[in-house]
Amino acid sequence: MADKKIRALTSLGTATAREDLVHVVDDPSGTPINKKVTVGEMANALNAPVSLADSDVTLTEATHAGRLLIGNDLTADRTLTLPTPIAGMEFRIVGPNIASSAEDGHDLLISCGTGNSIYFQGQVSFLDIDGDANSVVGSDGNSNEVFQINVPGHYDITLVGVSSTVWRISGIVSSDTAPTFAD
Repeated sequence: MADKKIRALTSLGTATAREDLVHVVDDPSGTPINKKVTVGEMANALNAPVSLADSDVTLTEATHAGRLLIGNDLTADRTLTLPTPIAGMEFRIVGPNIASSAEDGHDLLISCGTGNSIYFQGQVSFLDIDGDANSVVGSDGNSNEVFQINVPGHYDITLVGVSSTVWRISGIVSSDTAPTFAD
């Protein structure tokens, strides 16, 4: 077979299978080397869950985007700081990872960390553990840069970059105290 440029090859499109091979240049900014990976291996590696530390964490596209992020039982209030959004970048955060059915004793804050130039749009369903105050909690859509989950029993939050200034938020929070949005 004659040498062809990659862009001249025929696309598999929707016929792509997990066992198909992909050419990869490993460590392109260091010592580049040609390697192969199956589509399945690549998908598994890129989708592996990440257990978040019991500390403040700055999320990054390289380490956290597109993966299930598992929040731990917290020993103090903690903040997850988001990167500048890129349209289509996604984070899904679930937790807390605790053995009992009790609520975590501390709050989890998700922050754009920008002084209101990057903010949340969207709503989150609040399920009151006592069952007497279920509601929907929404951002103001133009300046709320902090989402606070107060002493969570459970949360499942999805954040999707809509533009370079907007994170779309949705999901569910179970607690005795409703989550809040703030500037």
